[in-house]
Amino acid sequence: MEFDSSFLPVLIITLAAFFSSMVTAIVGAGGGTALLLLMLYMVPAGNVVAVHGCIQLVSNFARVAMFWRHMHWPVIVRFVIPMPAGVYLGLQIYEMMDHDGLQLVIASFVLLSLVIRPPSSPEARGLPKGIYYVTGFFIGAANIIVGVLSPILGAILRLERLPKEQLVGTLGFFGFAGNVFKIAGFAFVGFAFAPYAVMVACASLATIAGTYAGKRLLAGISSRTFTITFQIMLGAMATRLIWTALS
Repeated sequence: MEFDSSFLPVLIITLAAFFSSMVTAIVGAGGGTALLLLMLYMVPAGNVVAVHGCIQLVSNFARVAMFWRHMHWPVIVRFVIPMPAGVYLGLQIYEMMDHDGLQLVIASFVLLSLVIRPPSSPEARGLPKGIYYVTGFFIGAANIIVGVLSPILGAILRLERLPKEQLVGTLGFFGFAGNVFKIAGFAFVGFAFAPYAVMVACASLATIAGTYAGKRLLAGISSRTFTITFQIMLGAMATRLIWTALS
């Protein structure tokens, strides 16, 4: 499958970028997953992670800028330090996989992320701080292959019992750092970003507007029903992509 750079696909991905960023700003995670799944219908699976990373970098940067005062820095530092080594490992694995295999792995990972939940016990608080060094390494590798890890990271970070704004901001920094290293890694191995420049530019601007809109809605919205409906939609999209890859 080749990417169609005509008006309609660019418009669809731009609108999806706006709404996915708004969703992420409201519930903390999941919008980038929806965007990636939609892009798999229009962008070759071997290219989608790199291109999606460019769009999400802008979205994550906007979240970092808007939630800067709410960052949880002790966890962020431990998470980011080992990430470049993980990216190197991920690139080695990525170059050995074919497009159908990548699509299958991405969609299967999305389904897995939908069933991961943090423990509900109010006594549970945080992980041993050293765990974040290990997590950062493996997230760096997996981020190259599956592209979206915010649902997994959200489940881990919720163990810290952070306030809603601090959770959203810290997840935004995780995504920002991950996409910086991801894009640098793909550029290092010679990935051609130029054919996707118009789409990335339009979708990136849309993510900023979506993040702003979501932040305005964050304080007053009840996200439980919204989140359940959104997860059902993600599950249906991922299941269809798995069926396509296996067929």
